[in-house]
Amino acid sequence: MHNRIDCSCSGRSALAARNGSVFRAALTGGLAFLALAASAFAAPSAYKTERGPHGVQVIENHRLPAAPGQRSLRARIVWPDDAGPGGTGADAVGPFPLVVYSHGFNCYRESYAGLTDHWASHGYVAVLPEHPDCPTAEAKMTPEDIRNLLYIRISDVARVLDALFAPGQEIPGLSGRIDYDRKAVAGHSFGGMVAQIAWGQPLKDLHGPEKVSYALGFDAAIVMSGVGEMPQMAERSFDEIPGPVLVTGGTLDLGNIGGPTIYPWEWRMAAYFLSPPGRKYSVVLEEGDHYLGGLICRGDRGGPDNRGGAHDTEGLAILAGVATAFLDAWVKRDAAARSFLEDFGQQSEEIAGGRARFAQK
Repeated sequence: MHNRIDCSCSGRSALAARNGSVFRAALTGGLAFLALAASAFAAPSAYKTERGPHGVQVIENHRLPAAPGQRSLRARIVWPDDAGPGGTGADAVGPFPLVVYSHGFNCYRESYAGLTDHWASHGYVAVLPEHPDCPTAEAKMTPEDIRNLLYIRISDVARVLDALFAPGQEIPGLSGRIDYDRKAVAGHSFGGMVAQIAWGQPLKDLHGPEKVSYALGFDAAIVMSGVGEMPQMAERSFDEIPGPVLVTGGTLDLGNIGGPTIYPWEWRMAAYFLSPPGRKYSVVLEEGDHYLGGLICRGDRGGPDNRGGAHDTEGLAILAGVATAFLDAWVKRDAAARSFLEDFGQQSEEIAGGRARFAQK
């Protein structure tokens, strides 16, 4: 199903390499998970829950350019491959819209393959930077890194955009096939917070009372299991989250930021509930947890207590299909996808058999 190219893998500890190989092996069949789940539940009107017409090319560790003093930054890159393995012979010449995906805290980039590789099979380039807290990161975080992790992560997303625009950054099979005028930001958990900010949610000024925007000029955002109010956020910052944005979560997807407080699942949906109306969409999975039973972020977590439990292949298929519809509607500007979203709130039973609540405002 995928061609894989592994660049610049030196520097992993033995433990990180072992963990990475385990998760890569577990998730090589990410699109197969979706096909299996889709065949089990999808109604005829379900939108692209099955894999797309294109094969998928993968570079696991592409090293992005670094300015003097910048840390080395790697990224997982996936894109449609011309009639490649798993493809149907479709003409995959591009140019293809771009999705920059920020992984969750202490999560593996490749463990989001069930989503990002699904998008690639439907005609998107997805780039997942390796943030410093990723278990496979080459360098251990310093105390300063930990204090500034949010800002480092935002910078990583910006560096992806800079690198893809940079002259001399030739990637065989991909260069010249990215449509830089159509791009979305997406993320899960801590990465969902990064997506909210890169999309337009302002933060407090570190040195004064003003609000600071870190918006990076994306066309749309997908926030998966994001966050509610945080100390770094400016006052009433959710009022400034624009549309179009898709926010996803689950009724077992509780929130915790390191203290004793456990937030209800609605806290993770704040980018939908607290933002003003206008091209806003939400998907809440009934009995859905933070890790989809270990299918995203980390394979050793999931289930009712976010540890263990069965893989939620149905939940993954629902999210992959709806997210593809959202991207097609607001990034590819596809009329059929826009029509699908027009009746979004009425389609929960038909598409997901009551497993998910769809809403829009």
